[in-house]
Amino acid sequence: MLEKKYQARIEAVEEDDDYHWCPSLDRRAALRLLGMGTLATMAGCSAGAAATATTSSGTTASVTTLTPSATSASAGASVTLTATVSPAAATGTIAFYNGTTLLGSVALRSGSAALSTSFSAAGTEVLTAVYGGSSAYAASASAAIDATVTGSAACSASLEGEEGPYFVDDSASGYLRSNVVSNLDGTETQTGIPLALTVYVFDSEKACAAMQGVQVDIWSCNAAGVYSAESSESTTGQSWLRGYQITDATGKVQFNTILPGWYSGRTTHIHLRFRSTYDETDTSGSNTMQVFFDQTVINTIATTISPYDSEGTNPTTNATDRVYSTEEDGTTLLTLTGSISAGFAATLNAYLPI
Repeated sequence: MLEKKYQARIEAVEEDDDYHWCPSLDRRAALRLLGMGTLATMAGCSAGAAATATTSSGTTASVTTLTPSATSASAGASVTLTATVSPAAATGTIAFYNGTTLLGSVALRSGSAALSTSFSAAGTEVLTAVYGGSSAYAASASAAIDATVTGSAACSASLEGEEGPYFVDDSASGYLRSNVVSNLDGTETQTGIPLALTVYVFDSEKACAAMQGVQVDIWSCNAAGVYSAESSESTTGQSWLRGYQITDATGKVQFNTILPGWYSGRTTHIHLRFRSTYDETDTSGSNTMQVFFDQTVINTIATTISPYDSEGTNPTTNATDRVYSTEEDGTTLLTLTGSISAGFAATLNAYLPI
């Protein structure tokens, strides 16, 4: 009876809503996510640089605020969405939405969570953040924020970074996965600082359009500087920190991995391969890239964080690394959000053909 009452109320609001802050499906999705009591007390919405809504359902009330790094951006540009929940002691997860599409979920840390994303086409995006609540704190959702996405700026192909000696063709079906921290059978989970890496792939020869159906391979060493599936590393039969994803209609893939360690002669890096209509089956090294990390961050990790500190400071820096400084000219340095204690997230835009 209660459900019918609030469903009727929601439908009535949909029919006479002067604000139209989001499509009607958003309200139905919110109904499923937050429950009847939560929706019954949710405040109205308004757009702005930071938007807030509050709700309670018998536990301590919470307020969720969403603040984007920009409310106007070009297609393909990275935008960081930051959600804060008050009280800051609230625990749980923030789900970020563009309309009814889930962009990603991030665990709260000290009352906040951040997600980096980008948009593939011009238009207006409607962004919200939903706090799922906990046993102590009520769920709440931010008010919607409109983000204006303009046409892509002119782009040029990303610079190629060498394949390196440790590529293993991972096209077997089991390697199609987003979480690569373990072997395919779930064993040998690698210890390290979590890294959520989002990659968007664009076509530099077709007005920077998003590329769907691109196979993006990822591989890296572990915290000790060792690669899996290599006889020279005594890891034959292992498959951790290897996998691939296929880009969706927005050109997007996501990987859950760890921040790598280092090995002699190289700075900290992750390898990527892009198999597209330009070079769908090529494994010769002509469609590869390497991504890198802030020097201060990796120095701190190498000297203070276990298990990375077992190797100490790497004598090879970004500036002296041949791939970072000579092949890719420092263009693939990742911007990290998060922290050493909570883990990092980063977004990369790749422009093919490489």
